[in-house]
Amino acid sequence: MAFSAFSWPFRRRGSGSGAGGGSSNSAAAAEEDEELGVTLQLLDFLRTLSPDAFKAAALQLQGGDAEATAGELTSWQERHAVLVLSKAKGLSKIRYDLCPRHMKDKQFWRIYFLLAKSYISPYELRAIQKEKLRRMETENGKPKEVITVEVEMQESKGSRVSQPSEVDLESQV
Repeated sequence: MAFSAFSWPFRRRGSGSGAGGGSSNSAAAAEEDEELGVTLQLLDFLRTLSPDAFKAAALQLQGGDAEATAGELTSWQERHAVLVLSKAKGLSKIRYDLCPRHMKDKQFWRIYFLLAKSYISPYELRAIQKEKLRRMETENGKPKEVITVEVEMQESKGSRVSQPSEVDLESQV
């Protein structure tokens, strides 16, 4: 059985010396890290977190906003969580220490996303925008390039109508 037949956890991560070549694998991994918001700034921030920070946030949430701890993780958040656990070993240890003794896993992730919001929200918003574009494309049945060209054509038609040509200007004189 070929190495590429294994599921993604075995195929994606590696030292870069696999059959796929090192530079393209690491470039793709870096692109995915960026897409999912796992940046050096986030990893630095995560090094400052402690189990006590999560416990304190859990106590604050119990008395306040129950909506912040409710709900399921989005697809993007799930992918982000898997990636951040593989990159930030300190966060993995905190999670191991807290779950399920002190809090449920779902509550841990809600608190994590609240604490890291300023670092990851731009990336999550970008992912939401991309998903909306994909949905619009599938609803229209046209690829993104066609939609873009149609918009550009409409804009150029509108600009031609509103701006008189040189011939029109000369005939008025």
